[in-house]
Amino acid sequence: MTKSKKVVYFNPSSAVKVNGQDKAGINITNTGTSAYYNMDADEKKAYDYASEQFALNLPKVNVFDADTQKRLDSQVQSYIDNGVDDINDIYIPIINELQNDVAARFGNFDNSIFLDNLSEIEDSRANAISDFSQDVQTYRQELTEDEIAKRFEYLDYLNNYRQQVLSNMLNMLGASQNLSDLSNSYYSNLNNIYAQQQDYNPLDNLSDIVGAAGNAARLGLML
Repeated sequence: MTKSKKVVYFNPSSAVKVNGQDKAGINITNTGTSAYYNMDADEKKAYDYASEQFALNLPKVNVFDADTQKRLDSQVQSYIDNGVDDINDIYIPIINELQNDVAARFGNFDNSIFLDNLSEIEDSRANAISDFSQDVQTYRQELTEDEIAKRFEYLDYLNNYRQQVLSNMLNMLGASQNLSDLSNSYYSNLNNIYAQQQDYNPLDNLSDIVGAAGNAARLGLML
């Protein structure tokens, strides 16, 4: 008597669990295939924060509010004050020394030697001030560029975090898909064995069935 042919149905879904929690999976139905990924509370909070901050900061990356402008101006003014002090520390002692020397030798400052030397010192100080003014402009530009660079660095950090979360999602879904493929491959091989047997006997093709069972065991360990 011929027994009815056995059929093993394919696995419609697979899932990846982390610490006992369903993290990601694949569902297969008659209407199509869908995938899901479950964020834990902390992961979702961090991802939402990164997304929100990226959206808030991107439009104003090159816009300085009043507080930022005040801070930059304060840094520039401090740079100017220090530079002026440095110039005065160099030239005021020279002028005082020249005044004292002329007064000691000639008794007054109405002297052509004094005026000529003073003119040379003033010219040197004027050149120093001019050079320093260029330094101030360069310093202000560097502060501005540094501020913008820090903002882009922050945006890049936020975006990289968001991309890493998305990458983790895809990796989890890929693992779930691999499990589903492995499971269905096992069922397909088992059905092929049954299809080749008109009269099914558990002892027929024993090695194939044992191999299929081994694959199932390995699949169970992975799940």
